[in-house]
Amino acid sequence: MNKPAVLLSASLLFCSLSLLAQHKVSLKTIRFQGAPQYTQEELLTTAGLNPGSRLAASDVKAHAKQLNDTGMFAGVKFSSDSKGILFSLTPSSQLFPLHLDNLPLKPGKVLDEKLHERFPLYHGLLPASGSMLEGIRQMFEEMLAAQGVKATVKADLTSGLGPQKITAINFTITSPAVRIGLMQLAGVSPAMQAKTNTLVNGQTGNAFDTENTALGLQRAFEDLYQDQGYAAVKVEVTQADRPVVSDQAIDIPFAVTVKEGGIYKLGSINYPGDALVPRAEVEKILSKYPAGSGRPLDLYLLAVRDAYHARGYLDCSAAPNPSFNEGTHVVNYSLEIVSGAVYRMGSVKFDGAPDAMAAKLTDLWKMAPGAAFDESYVSSFAARAQKQDKALAKWMQTVITTFDVKPDPDTHEVNCIFHFAKAAGSGH
Repeated sequence: MNKPAVLLSASLLFCSLSLLAQHKVSLKTIRFQGAPQYTQEELLTTAGLNPGSRLAASDVKAHAKQLNDTGMFAGVKFSSDSKGILFSLTPSSQLFPLHLDNLPLKPGKVLDEKLHERFPLYHGLLPASGSMLEGIRQMFEEMLAAQGVKATVKADLTSGLGPQKITAINFTITSPAVRIGLMQLAGVSPAMQAKTNTLVNGQTGNAFDTENTALGLQRAFEDLYQDQGYAAVKVEVTQADRPVVSDQAIDIPFAVTVKEGGIYKLGSINYPGDALVPRAEVEKILSKYPAGSGRPLDLYLLAVRDAYHARGYLDCSAAPNPSFNEGTHVVNYSLEIVSGAVYRMGSVKFDGAPDAMAAKLTDLWKMAPGAAFDESYVSSFAARAQKQDKALAKWMQTVITTFDVKPDPDTHEVNCIFHFAKAAGSGH
C-alpha cells in the first residue's frame, strides 16, 4: 500500500525566524491543532521536541518531518506567531488495527501499554507504512530475542483476519517456522490417558497461531472429554516456559490442566417458552440431520442457529446452561437465546452470468428487498433455479457457482453476490 503524499509546509515570518535562533522555546510556546486524540506530551515526544531546545527554522522543519515520517498523518504544517510555534496536523484516514499471526506474545492490554510507552501515538491503530510501523516491527523482534527467539518479523496489510474478517496490519514470523511444541498434561485420569495422548500427538508440530492455538487446544480437549460423557469437564491451556528454538523451528510448549468431573448422561434440553422462533421449527431442522452425525446437544444448538438465521436473526447466540444431578449423573440443559436484530434483504447480483441468464435468475429470485433475510434460501437458490428452468440448468452445468453474503452490522441489511466462473473442460 503506497503512502499518500504528505503536506509539509512552513509559513515562518522573517522576524520570527530571528527570534527562534536567539531564544529557547519552552513547552508552552509549542502548540498542536487538528489531532485532539493525541495529548500534547504524546505529540512532543513523537516529534522529538524537548524542553529548553534551541530551535532554528531548520530544526522546526526536522521535527515536523519526524512527525510526518510516523505515517500517522496525512498532512503536517507548521507556522510561527507571537505565541510561538503551531503545528497543524491532519490525521491519516488509513489506519488499521494490529494483528499478531504467529508471534509467541500475548496480545491485549499489557502489550498495548508497552507499545504506547515506546510509541506514544499508538492507540491501537497503525499506518500501513512509516517509521512507527517499522519501529514496532523491530520492537517485536527485540521482545522475541529477550525470550531467546531469534526470528524475522514481517508486517503486512492483510484482509480477512480473525473471526470478524478484519483488515489489519499483520505481524508474522517468516523464519523459522513456528509450531505447537510439547504439552504438559495435568489432571488426566488413567481411563482418558490413551485418548488424550492421541490428541496431543495429532496437535504437536502443527502451525502455531497467536490468538487461536490456546483456544483451539482447549476446545479440542473439551470436545474429546464431552464425547466420552464428561459434561462438566473444565480445561485450561496456557503457554508454558520459553519457546524451544532450533534452526528448523520455534516450538511453543503448552500446559494443559484438566478437571474431568464425572460422567453424565444427557437428560432434557429445555427450549425457552417465549422464544421468537417456535420450537417446532428447530425440531423440523433437527430431524433432517443424519442419526449419529454429532453430539445431541451440538446438533440441537446448530438447529437453533439455522432456525433463527432463516428468520433473519444472523447475530443470534444460544448458550446451554447445564444443571447437573449428582445423584443420577444426568445433565439437563436450559437454553438461553439472544436473538439480536433482524437482518433484511438488500440487493442480489449475478456476477459472470450472461445477460439472458442473469435475467432468468433475477426473475426466479423471490426474496424481496426489505424482507427478513433467510440464509437457507441463498444456499439452496442455485439448485432450485436449475429445477425451474431447463435453459438455465443447461448453462449452469458449464459453470462453477459460488456466492458471498455480506451483512452490514450497522444497517442490518444483507447484500448477496453470486459468482459464475467457467468450469474447466466445459468447452464453452
